[in-house]
Amino acid sequence: MRAAVVAGGVSALVAVAVQLAGGASSGARAALRTTTACGATVKVHEQVKFVVNRYVQDGMRFVPGTVTVKSGCTVTFGFASRDQSDPHSLSIVRKSDLPKTTAQMENCRICRQIGARLVKHPGEPPGPNNPIVHWIVNAGNPGLDVPGDSVGILEAKGAPRGHSSVTVLVSAPSGRTLYFICGLHPWMQGKIVVT
Repeated sequence: MRAAVVAGGVSALVAVAVQLAGGASSGARAALRTTTACGATVKVHEQVKFVVNRYVQDGMRFVPGTVTVKSGCTVTFGFASRDQSDPHSLSIVRKSDLPKTTAQMENCRICRQIGARLVKHPGEPPGPNNPIVHWIVNAGNPGLDVPGDSVGILEAKGAPRGHSSVTVLVSAPSGRTLYFICGLHPWMQGKIVVT
């Protein structure tokens, strides 16, 4: 019997693909946007750009935004680099729950529900006084299969050891598409195509 959460890191093949994506041509990068493998990886990339007195652009995102995984295989969720300090979640939601406008993102109902399941003090933003205490939430079967399933990561100094990445079973049946969001950064959205 396979466990829902598997300790450990990234397969060598996926690690090489992620490294290649950084220096690859635009055509090769497009080919890497969708990963098909047993053991796919989704990484959080953080990038902030700003022009003083004009704008701030927050480039936090899931890479890739779409992964294809066989039912019974795993997804590893982690950080692209060690200098990232924001907590993140990969939380399964209904497609209709994904916010699409700025107003929906600023008042994200599904994000409040996700946060309430993950943090010590529901209704308050995560941080040093409100840590993530439920790193894995299973609403259905163990693993990722239904809305409400969620995993959290944190790379900050003082975070519990072993929470900078998580590998979780995709237990949804073949033919299903799982939509996911970061419950803490609602513009971060993606999907898992289960084959």
